Amino acid sequence: TTFGGGPLACAVALATLDAIEQDGLITHAAELGTYIEDQLTSLKTRLDIIAEIRVRGLMIGIELKSAAIAKATVTAMLERGILINRTHENVLRFLPPYIIQRKHVDTMLQALEAVLVAQSVAAEAVQHG
Repeated sequence: TTFGGGPLACAVALATLDAIEQDGLITHAAELGTYIEDQLTSLKTRLDIIAEIRVRGLMIGIELKSAAIAKATVTAMLERGILINRTHENVLRFLPPYIIQRKHVDTMLQALEAVLVAQSVAAEAVQHG
């Protein structure tokens, strides 16, 4: 970009990196990511519609076994005030900010569990006619 390598842009980038380091946001993200992974792994053992859980810090991907269920889950989560998106048709992607708190994560996890349980029950009903 025109100003991408200029002194102002570089100073802003360095200040941002300093703030991330001083506030311990990388450690915070890693700890919350581990917590989320543990909770999602537990949920996966209870729900057959989850194919895989992928977590790196606070970048979270949940691969579902159905694109239709993934699409419905994104809509249902949005109705609950939680914004997620869908990639590769059947992967739910969560990218919360580094400043997210555990209480917010717990709210998201409770909503996700309720939505996925409902989706799982609906999928079972369709399978068994």
